[in-house]
Parts: sequence; structure tokens; C-alpha cells
Amino acid sequence: MKNIRPMGWVIIVLNAYFFINFFMSYDSNDSDTVIGLSFMFLIFWLAILNTFLYVIYRVTGSKQRQCPGCGNRVKKGLTVCPTCKFNFLKNAKEI
Repeated sequence: MKNIRPMGWVIIVLNAYFFINFFMSYDSNDSDTVIGLSFMFLIFWLAILNTFLYVIYRVTGSKQRQCPGCGNRVKKGLTVCPTCKFNFLKNAKEI
């Protein structure tokens, strides 16, 4: 959980907020139809919200990756680590 980016936490907190808010406003006197439609609306809203937030999450992502050989940060697009000469292409084919 320590590797979750701040935008990931925003997504988790918003989803938890909407679910908690939905169940806190649940009234046992409502008909099953009203509860079902409310839950469908919640799922629909969360699908749209999460799609939007996921796009933002991907766009704000890091432009670097971690080298499995030495652990240093390497710019995406490089095929060889400049520090330890780990070959990403060669090792990707072996997996």
C-alpha cells in the first residue's frame, strides 16, 4: 500500500465516500424498486467517475520505471539501464 500514488488514494477515498453516503441514506421504509434504482444509479455514477479518474491517473503517471537489476529509476523508452547495463528487451523475451 505504500506504493500507491496520491491520485490512487483520491480514487479510493471517493469510492468509499459514495458507498458510505449511499448506505447511510438507506431508508428501510423505501420500496425495493426505489432501493434497486438508487443502487443502479450509484453504480452508473461510479462507472463514469472512475473512468474519468482512471484517465487522469494514467496521464499523471511517472515517466520512469525501476530497473530490476540495480533498482535505479530509468526513463521509459530506454532499453538498457545506464547504470548497470540491464537489458530490458533481452530479459522481457525470457519471461
